[in-house]
Amino acid sequence: MDLDRRKVFAYIDQHIPEHTSKLQELVRQPSISPENKGVRECAGLLLRYYKELGCVSSLVETSGNPVVFGKYDAGADRTIVVYLMYDTMPVDEPGWTVDPLAGSIREMAPFGRCLVARGAYNTKGELRAFLNACESIRATGQELPVNLLLVAEGEEELGSRHLPEFFAKKQKDLAEADAVFFPFCGQDRNGKVLLFLGVKGIVFFELELDGASWGRGPREFGVHGSNKAWVDSPAWRMVQALATMTSPDGNRVLVKDFYKNAKVPTDEDRELLQRLEKTFDESPQKTEMRVDRFIGDAKGIDAFKKYLFDPTLNIDGLWSGYTGPETKTLLPHKMTVKMDVRLVPNMTTAEIIPMVRRHLDEHGFKEVKVNLLEAGYSWARTSYKEPAVKAVVKSYTEMGKEPEIWPTLAGSAPFTMFSQEPLKLPVIPGGLGHGALPHSPNEYIVLDEGGPTGGLATMEKSYVAILDNFGKMRP
Repeated sequence: MDLDRRKVFAYIDQHIPEHTSKLQELVRQPSISPENKGVRECAGLLLRYYKELGCVSSLVETSGNPVVFGKYDAGADRTIVVYLMYDTMPVDEPGWTVDPLAGSIREMAPFGRCLVARGAYNTKGELRAFLNACESIRATGQELPVNLLLVAEGEEELGSRHLPEFFAKKQKDLAEADAVFFPFCGQDRNGKVLLFLGVKGIVFFELELDGASWGRGPREFGVHGSNKAWVDSPAWRMVQALATMTSPDGNRVLVKDFYKNAKVPTDEDRELLQRLEKTFDESPQKTEMRVDRFIGDAKGIDAFKKYLFDPTLNIDGLWSGYTGPETKTLLPHKMTVKMDVRLVPNMTTAEIIPMVRRHLDEHGFKEVKVNLLEAGYSWARTSYKEPAVKAVVKSYTEMGKEPEIWPTLAGSAPFTMFSQEPLKLPVIPGGLGHGALPHSPNEYIVLDEGGPTGGLATMEKSYVAILDNFGKMRP
């Protein structure tokens, strides 16, 4: 029997206050994986949510945080893996106008009421909204149009370091799936719908230099800054090492062979770029990031190509010596730099650390340590010709929206673990609605309708439509 969407949509409209409260409950439960704060408690909350939906559920233990796994058998022809993440980043950024863990609702022009909280957009808001959508289908006396395998990990913000252990345990279950869906809110601040079909890979590492390993400078602790007249500085030495790794403006990586295996754009990328040249608008991204210009003052599609296809070497943070208020004259004994590399096809995670190590050695910086923090994961791509992608696009057009299809996103997610051998599943993010400022103060997701974007009701309805069209997929 076909799903009666009108009944479900009416139910969603009538229960938005209740659904909003459920989003607030989830963001109020801390799950800050870098600080190991509230993560297991949040996993327990998700386990309760799964059981309320009617799933056979369990916590799949790993060497780190558990994966919350749920199986919902609708007796359907199609089975969809729903990839979710329940961990978040810390809340230490200055500039929050609300308690980031209070689940506050604030008026934000031009959107109306928004949920402002850590995890509201990345991605507890979408997670709970997706479950709301599924519950709404059942509340109208109807069955879900697909079988679900819910996979919620608690280490996405740590590079999904133990997710492979889950795959080893549940490979047989996952092999039943036809596709992987990542609930997302895909409208930019102007209401345009964006559908991205891939992600970049990522590797995290750390550079470290101290006086003891260098054989110069203070060995055990920082000393009075006046001693710089006759004592070497590990901090300045590290600065010189960093300067060899890029062009003076920081925008061209000079590490040998860094770009050797980068093979983009592909033929499919070029097809999509022809369409994007007519529709891409950079202004929403600049507005959200508070950025005035892009590298080289590039504009439009030229800037966008850099975003999509350029691998990057990024400094995430660096510190040495005194960083407190006022002054303290000090010659530090140690400097540490946290870095990440974003990989594009056909770069591999395994090539990065040896490449960096070789560069430092060849430039005379053998004393700088290179410590792998997270091996991360590779890039992933899904063809726009996949039936599951067509199902998402069809859902958008049925709701009066024509999506702008991006070949990839510049960010990273562990989609490759689903798309590579042995599963080789298409991975599709999807959903209407809008949110922004992940990893930043005042992260938000839009609740109200009537602004330039959809709100919570539109988001939940889009998930219903997508599930319905997944159930109608044909090979």
